[in-house]
Amino acid sequence: MMIDKRLIGMVPESKKYVAGNVLMQWISLAANVVLMMSITRFFASLYAKNMTGKDFAVFSVIAIMAVAVRFFCAIGASRMGFLSSKKVKKTLREAIYTKLLKLGAAYKEQIKTSEIVQVAVEGVDQLETYFGAYLPQFFYAMLAPLTLFLVLLRVNIPSAVVLFVCVPLIPAAIAAVQTWAKKLLSKYWGQYTALGDTFLENLQGLTTLKIYQADAFKNKEMNEESEKFRKITMKVLTMQLNSITIMDIIAYGGAALGVFFSVTQYQKGGVDLAGALLVILLSADFF
Repeated sequence: MMIDKRLIGMVPESKKYVAGNVLMQWISLAANVVLMMSITRFFASLYAKNMTGKDFAVFSVIAIMAVAVRFFCAIGASRMGFLSSKKVKKTLREAIYTKLLKLGAAYKEQIKTSEIVQVAVEGVDQLETYFGAYLPQFFYAMLAPLTLFLVLLRVNIPSAVVLFVCVPLIPAAIAAVQTWAKKLLSKYWGQYTALGDTFLENLQGLTTLKIYQADAFKNKEMNEESEKFRKITMKVLTMQLNSITIMDIIAYGGAALGVFFSVTQYQKGGVDLAGALLVILLSADFF
């Protein structure tokens, strides 16, 4: 689920909070870029031994202002996420309860009210995360690399291009893992539901099994089903760890490439010391 237009259409008021969240994160990124530029120039001046008292005062003011902006942006982004989640919760819960009232008491014949409420609460909680965290991060994750690319393009073109090209490899890797995960998860949920059905059936018929002395056989059967479920669970966990490992390799590998190119460009004279340090400090923010 990347962008669900139907969900967004149900809570159109959340768009402004999502946009506000993204804006807060972007301003924080811009403040971080300014801070990193100030730090790199500070160290370059120290290295060149031409640092003055005025330069140090300017650096201190810029650093304090940048940190303050990032602090308030973090609070603002958190606030926007809260307001978005609050609006989603209110709107969707009203929609669910209105639907239940329209259905009347007839739904109780097929499913318990407690089960409906549980599913509804879990669904609303997931949608709160979707609107309050996922959507803002989704858009920010596309905006941040583009912003950093434009900034570093003025510093050193090869380093900026390498970092920018590595960014799309992460969603490509995620898509590849998801293709494998769908097949594995279908087996997982099939085994999960089968184990649950078998356990419930044996529990309900435990008295009968005891009478006919078939409980030992069913116990052995349950152990075999449990072992199958344990193995498929281990495969799911392995898949998750592998996906995280792949993304980390791409992220850290891309950042390392950016650092490598900045160092080689500095050695060749393609970028000054401040520019090379800036690429190194901002390379991780691409991912």
